[in-house]
Amino acid sequence: MSITDGLHRELGKIIFCGCNDWKQVGRTKQIDENLTPNTYTPSLISTVKDVEFSFVASGASAAHCTAIDKDGHLWSWGRNENGQLAQGDKHTRNAPQIVKGIPEETRIVCVSNGKGHTVAIDSDGKMYASGNNKQGQLGLGSIKRSNQKGVEDERVEFVKSTAVPPTVKFVYVTCGSDFTVCLDEDGKLWSFGNPQYGQLGHGDDHEYNMKEGTVKLAYEAQPTPKMIQSGDLQGKKILKVSAGQNHVCCFDEDGKIYSWGNGGYGRLGHRVQKDEFMPKHVEIQGGDRNKIPADAILACGSTSTYISATGGQLYAFGKLKANGDNTMYPMPQMDLQGWILRDFAAGAVTFATCAQKSAVTWGAGGYGELGYGPNGKKSSACPDLVPDLEGKTTIMVAAGLGQTLFLVKSEDVKDMPVYEPLPETKDEQPKRNPAENLKGGAKKKTKTAKK
Repeated sequence: MSITDGLHRELGKIIFCGCNDWKQVGRTKQIDENLTPNTYTPSLISTVKDVEFSFVASGASAAHCTAIDKDGHLWSWGRNENGQLAQGDKHTRNAPQIVKGIPEETRIVCVSNGKGHTVAIDSDGKMYASGNNKQGQLGLGSIKRSNQKGVEDERVEFVKSTAVPPTVKFVYVTCGSDFTVCLDEDGKLWSFGNPQYGQLGHGDDHEYNMKEGTVKLAYEAQPTPKMIQSGDLQGKKILKVSAGQNHVCCFDEDGKIYSWGNGGYGRLGHRVQKDEFMPKHVEIQGGDRNKIPADAILACGSTSTYISATGGQLYAFGKLKANGDNTMYPMPQMDLQGWILRDFAAGAVTFATCAQKSAVTWGAGGYGELGYGPNGKKSSACPDLVPDLEGKTTIMVAAGLGQTLFLVKSEDVKDMPVYEPLPETKDEQPKRNPAENLKGGAKKKTKTAKK
């Protein structure tokens, strides 16, 4: 993977569905749709319906979204309690806006979202970050400490990291809940942030006792990016990496899989629920005959991992459904057998993928993020087609706490409904009729969400 790969992606328009109450999404299913109606039908966003994008992002812990337009400008919207939108303040944004703190001539090629932070990579391989830095997840080399109660280290505009050695050039970034992993042009991984479950991959969790005479454990944050050189990753050239809430998975040029971090629910694929502080090889059915191709999809969710192997066969491990047993090692997902998947995203409780001229979603849902429409099912235990995206080319997908983004080929969105975001406000959202949510032929929803 080269840095310039991000400059030559296929372009499309953003299609959105899910929750618009950015302050409450992921915290309650009881959204007041008289104030902030969910978008049940996949729709264009009116304010950027004429803008072409090359990249969309959210995250399993994220209640905010980011996107890169065709000129390499970064846009953000959603929850902003820690300044993660890089808009210069902490006000929620209901519609995409260009971020602050990045020079006009700089072109962003990759971005990822954590719970309260955002990290981006530019075409020169430099890293920018905004939001919460309490755990050092911005990779700035230090954490601002304050004696004032409740005050945390936060950056409300993008800051360029100077803690990375000047010779290092990053090509990709992926954010966990409160940590970050970057891939450099030589195939090496760098990590920083919260080490609690070993997700930084350096061999320990930095645990210490805060108070003498009693047990009060804490974990020393790592604010400086450090190359991962431990465990089974030594000497390996990594091609792709993905971070879940508190775990990481990657694969190398030899087609081998590695994972580390929180081992709960079997999300590491090692057959035991044990945290791993160093990268460990994941055994897959077929052994050396079943290698991971260079163009494989890879996505880590909150408690699961998905990866494609030889022939495009999708494998998964971890807690894959709200109800059911844990999958402790890579198991083939027969529902998508025969599909050559273009992209894959794992949100908090939902999943999205795309292939050919179809988009597929499944999971617990609850806010309309599965895109089945106002009269469609609210959740799905098995992968199912998104009706309004049938026959359209979905280039990329992204999923978060209660929202799904589809990047769809520009020529395929002409007949799609248009969603009108609520007006920007620093205080309480104005009341509005949910029937005004959609324009352009979509079915209107007037009932409030089921509690």
